[in-house]
Amino acid sequence: MAPRLKSKGIMKFSVIAISLLMIVVFAFTFSGSTSLNKGNSLAVTPNVVQNGTVYKFQWVNDTSSSAPPSVSNSTMAYFTPDKEVVMFGGLTVANETVAKGNATSHKLVNKTVNNTWMYNTQTWTKLTTSSSIPGLQGSTMSFYPRGEDIVLFGGQNITSSGKMVLTNQTWIFTGFAWTPLKGLVKAPSARAFGASAYSDNASSIFLFGGLTNSGFSNSTWAFKDNSWTKLATTGAIPAMEGSTMQALPDGNILLYGGYNGSYSNSTWMLNVTTNHWSNLNLKHNPGHLGFSHLKDFSYNNFLLLYGGVNSKGAPTNNSWKFSPTTMSWKNMNIGSPSPQFGQSLSILNSNNTIVLFGGTSGNHYGAFSNYTYQFQNNTFNWVEFQESGLPANATWGVTLGSNTVKTTSNEVEFLIMAGTYDYKTIAPSGYTSQSGNITMYASFITQSISFSKIPSFFYYTYGLIAGIIIIIVTYLGSIVYKKIIK
Repeated sequence: MAPRLKSKGIMKFSVIAISLLMIVVFAFTFSGSTSLNKGNSLAVTPNVVQNGTVYKFQWVNDTSSSAPPSVSNSTMAYFTPDKEVVMFGGLTVANETVAKGNATSHKLVNKTVNNTWMYNTQTWTKLTTSSSIPGLQGSTMSFYPRGEDIVLFGGQNITSSGKMVLTNQTWIFTGFAWTPLKGLVKAPSARAFGASAYSDNASSIFLFGGLTNSGFSNSTWAFKDNSWTKLATTGAIPAMEGSTMQALPDGNILLYGGYNGSYSNSTWMLNVTTNHWSNLNLKHNPGHLGFSHLKDFSYNNFLLLYGGVNSKGAPTNNSWKFSPTTMSWKNMNIGSPSPQFGQSLSILNSNNTIVLFGGTSGNHYGAFSNYTYQFQNNTFNWVEFQESGLPANATWGVTLGSNTVKTTSNEVEFLIMAGTYDYKTIAPSGYTSQSGNITMYASFITQSISFSKIPSFFYYTYGLIAGIIIIIVTYLGSIVYKKIIK
């Protein structure tokens, strides 16, 4: 009996040994697969170093969900006490239901609104005022530091019967309500689409031109300490509506463009000491325009002129800057909001931007918009993705946010603002792609990308084959073992 027991022990030991060997082979296979997964992760975290910073002017869309309803020809001004932009009025088109007996029909009607909104950074707030200011379009509005309030003049009201009525009422906004300024000895005649700007040197708001009941005007008025004065100006500036003007750093007033049957391309300057209008005769200019906007971007010491209607009667969306130092125009050639009629603009000094709102692409229902844009000078820095693991001249790339760059070199660069961005690599055939995120602060950063070659088909099936072998050998071993112990 002893030899048989010894033989059984040897066979039992052999089965156990073979099983252990198969487990080791399987473990080796599993460890190889784990190593491949690790190869998909990023090799290096971002390494921050200092390098050149780029400053870019751009229009940035503010997708605030609380934006006012769609309007054009509203008016805006910066309100210093609350460090906000105030927007009033405007024109919209409504689809009204008309009842005639038992039948109803629909018609499009123009309406002027009298809503007052305040904007700060990315928040619109509608104000509830108790005053009786009517709905107006084409008014002028400027902040008046001496009274710490906003002065609104003129505009056009469309009555419920559809009649267009010009006004010469002056309204004061103190932050809570609109109050009509009464008891004026003199005031400009009723008008709409004039131009106004405040001059620190003269401590006055200047008003030029506009469309009156008797036609286009070229009169110049000054508002100071709650009274209007008509200025006896010199210089042959033509009568126009739709001009735009802004104070220069020296306190004089710069005026551009306008419409009086044709569109002007002249740049005029009013000397607020002598009350003289001078045509600067600048040949390189934004072109024939009316109803554009000119605002002081003091953060970078230039005046921004945006949009307007050109000589073909079509809206434009070009951005030009006027340098007070060289007294010259330059096309900024930057991406801009879509061309529209009747947009309104204002500076927002609290964050060194210019705010744009609304407009229309035509006088029909649905053409009016309520988008908000900010003109900003933003800081950009470079992020550089550095590749390793690919053969020479292989095509690869990176998608960062919504931008994709491909290359055959070992570097891909993006110019981005501060923030956190998701990225994904584009790998050539046979290599693994990767994804992750980077955070830009205020300096150049690099991100290393390590590509791994995808193993052959046999590598992936190695573990499966080994597993099948283990199962077969274990099964055969169990049969042999059962026969031995019988």
